[in-house]
Amino acid sequence: MPLPAVLHSVNYFKLGACEMLLILAILPIIVTVGLGVGAGLRHQFAPSTSDILIQLVMHYALPLSLFGGILSLKRATILQNRAVAVWLAVGMLGGMALVIAFQVLRHQTLDVATLRGLVIASPSIPFMGVSVLLVLFGKISVLLVALGGLYMNLIQVPLSVLLLTLASGLPAKQRWQASWQKLRSACRQPVVWAPISAFCLNLLGLRLPSAWLTSFTELGQAAGGVALFALGLLLTTRPWHLTRTVVGNVVMKNIGLPLVVWGLMVLGHVALPTQQLVIVTLAIPTATIATMLAVQNRVVPDEYVATQMLSTIIAPITMGAFMWALQLV
Repeated sequence: MPLPAVLHSVNYFKLGACEMLLILAILPIIVTVGLGVGAGLRHQFAPSTSDILIQLVMHYALPLSLFGGILSLKRATILQNRAVAVWLAVGMLGGMALVIAFQVLRHQTLDVATLRGLVIASPSIPFMGVSVLLVLFGKISVLLVALGGLYMNLIQVPLSVLLLTLASGLPAKQRWQASWQKLRSACRQPVVWAPISAFCLNLLGLRLPSAWLTSFTELGQAAGGVALFALGLLLTTRPWHLTRTVVGNVVMKNIGLPLVVWGLMVLGHVALPTQQLVIVTLAIPTATIATMLAVQNRVVPDEYVATQMLSTIIAPITMGAFMWALQLV
């Protein structure tokens, strides 16, 4: 079934249901992240627990969710939503490239420019997207999560690792060796090869028995909730401070980039359902990967920790505003 027909049949964006939809989409973020924050403030978990939960999501729950979800989609649904893939790439990949270029032109160092590009153009789809997009768009949300995850893990993260290594000051031979090793490690991650495998099987017309799909989704269903809870714990374990740079990063991530891409889509007369899918996905707060790379490479980590925290805290407001605005277009 084409995406417009899917949205029309469910009446997600029908007037009168807007308020309930906003509550259903935002409430899981507030409640689950809030529970994580409460548990962290009461010291019910060790500081390393959030890292363990993130590994559970990224290595098991999310790959299984993506694999089973993609295989459960009709091949026609994937093929008919090529525009979604293109515009998500414009936002995530084009946005990252433009931010890096702008920062370099302003004589910013390559490592800082790279991480700012990543923090602004990489939505936390594996964490918030799994829960929020499912409420908003139903079954088609797995396509958004898979595409966003592939762009991030196949292009954004390897490119960031490469640029950070080039900026590290190591001898040329060591830089390229380190880059190659990190790229190989990234491609071995289950969150990368699981959705690629599922896409290939789906497009070839190969289907798995429903019993197998159920087995894959059993743990996969925990991905969204566990990820949000881990994010709440993370908010209490890393100190952060607001600066003008942090606020600027968050404004560009939560508001600026989605607005720019939305404007381009309107100018290009892109169908409203495609706009809704792409813009709400891009409005998801920044991913943790920029913070992790900043800490690993010791590139002003305080800036990216604070950016991630503030982006997450104001996400219910900024995402809610985009959902409301898209419903009135």
